[in-house]
Amino acid sequence: MSSVDYAIYLVHTLFWWSFVIARMILRSRERSHTAPGAGPVTTQEFTARFSRAVIGVHFLAFGVLYFGLGYAIVPGRVPVWFPGQRVAGSIVIAAGAALMVWALVCFQSWRFRAKLDVDHQLVTDGPFRYLRNPIYMGLNLLALGSAIWVPTPIVWASVLLMAVGSDLRARAEESVLAQAFGSRYRDYCARTRRFIPGVY
Repeated sequence: MSSVDYAIYLVHTLFWWSFVIARMILRSRERSHTAPGAGPVTTQEFTARFSRAVIGVHFLAFGVLYFGLGYAIVPGRVPVWFPGQRVAGSIVIAAGAALMVWALVCFQSWRFRAKLDVDHQLVTDGPFRYLRNPIYMGLNLLALGSAIWVPTPIVWASVLLMAVGSDLRARAEESVLAQAFGSRYRDYCARTRRFIPGVY
């Protein structure tokens, strides 16, 4: 297989750097004001049950994903399903990165765990206007784009694991958000979808 397949590692690196840089910029900002479009804030901490365990599913998904990529790319065994699969995969990965950065710009209270600190903001603007979990959807797009580029059973298995991990983490976070914000959050859930607008 062409050495161009090594570029997927560059695409992944750019994906993660876009996330890291967005987080660093937002952390360096003064947080004396709420983010644009922010709703109410919490007055106490909330933590979902099993919040650490559900992160483990995502770590497993990433392990399978990067093992699968290396197993196919390093020895040059990337299957070709259709012309332009590398371009299509890159576009899907870039869409995931853009979605995650957009979400981070609108939402300064994001945490790795399903935990709400004091002053956690309920944001319903930006990508949150269309779906409740754009950051996890960005991770799903990263895995999906990778599987389009490197369509092996191992990489496609990572897509399934990523989707399951994202769904578990989203449900855990939604439970604490409902606990913290009550009817306001339930009303928000009634008009948005978890990952795909109008679908799911």
